[in-house]
Amino acid sequence: MKYISNGRGYIPLISLIALLSVSLTVNLPGLAVSPMLGKLSDIFPDASQLEIQLLTLLPNLVIIPMILIAGKITTVRNQSAVLATGLCIFLLSGILYLFADSMPMLVGLGALLGVGCGLIVPIAAGQLSEWFYGRENAKVLGFKSGTSNGIVILATIFVGRAADISWHTSFCVYLVPVIPLLLLPFMTNTFIRRHIRPAASGQGSKTSAKTVGGEPPKKRFARPVLVLAGVIGLYIALTATSMVFTYYLPFTMKHYGLTTSAVGIATAMFYVTAMIGGFALTPYIRLVGRMGLYICVLIMAAGLLVLGLFHTMAAYVVGVLLIGLGYGLFQPIIYNKTTQIAPDKALSTKYFSYTLAGNYIALSVVPLIVEFFQRVFDNHTADFPYFLNAGILGVIFVVGLLKSRSFVWRTGE
Repeated sequence: MKYISNGRGYIPLISLIALLSVSLTVNLPGLAVSPMLGKLSDIFPDASQLEIQLLTLLPNLVIIPMILIAGKITTVRNQSAVLATGLCIFLLSGILYLFADSMPMLVGLGALLGVGCGLIVPIAAGQLSEWFYGRENAKVLGFKSGTSNGIVILATIFVGRAADISWHTSFCVYLVPVIPLLLLPFMTNTFIRRHIRPAASGQGSKTSAKTVGGEPPKKRFARPVLVLAGVIGLYIALTATSMVFTYYLPFTMKHYGLTTSAVGIATAMFYVTAMIGGFALTPYIRLVGRMGLYICVLIMAAGLLVLGLFHTMAAYVVGVLLIGLGYGLFQPIIYNKTTQIAPDKALSTKYFSYTLAGNYIALSVVPLIVEFFQRVFDNHTADFPYFLNAGILGVIFVVGLLKSRSFVWRTGE
């Protein structure tokens, strides 16, 4: 059996693979439906626009409360049971999607999908943080982010081709939970504790002395709730500003006479660089040190400005690539900070439930924020969303400079 370092000893490689396999599922809800919303409106001509929109919105809306519930009910002892339940619900919804023949059934399955995914999301990150320490913890959280974003690339390609065969076939993407279910025995506390190996004397402390956040892993915060609120607030702000293109790029491309079928290509490019950012986190932090989050903000702002200033397919791809890179780098940094704030490893999943709920809240408020400022500035041009969010990132950057000594912004040693 092969082993890898966990910062204080050595853990079976198969256990790391199993733990990462859970992250294959967390970005999938809504994916199979999004590329074929137009086709579904033709298949179900009597369906209302609200019903069509619910196919993508409802899973994410249900996920938010289920993440918080999962964080509340999950303990070290029942973690595997909660995870298995979530995976089974997710898989069941995927199987039922293959036989759905009405719009109400599709909408109902979207809610069931959200229940299953919501139970999984905090555990996907919490389990990794329970078994890894210091630099190794930061590294595997980067792998987690890269894995969850990377699967979207493959799934997008699959959904596009499967839809040409049958609209039902696209929902096969929701059968991915089979993989972590098969690997579940290798990620249980019993299996890992039985096979984990201690580090040689004096090695573990050096590895875990500091982390990507620049703080000792067992650091105690006087007001952890306020620190966590700051991290979540930054996460929501950066996620909302970076994901604005997913809502408005199709309309922008149509406005400038480009084919909207290429939106799928641009979206795939986002997840390519997001995946690269996750896997490259450790060398990135080693290179830039404490400027890690600041550079992420600048990269994403540059991408948004490219989308607003230049109106060619090549420019859109470049802009989305930049946004994806910044997103892929800052996301695991936020995850690692959440780990450091948790008073002990047993509370990692609970703390992750709060942070990850922020991700889905951010995705839900993007159009509301843009619409609000469109009314304030009386500006409804196609480029306004990108300039607005680039400006918001500029404000965030200045606030970060003023709070440079804050734990929320420190990313170097």
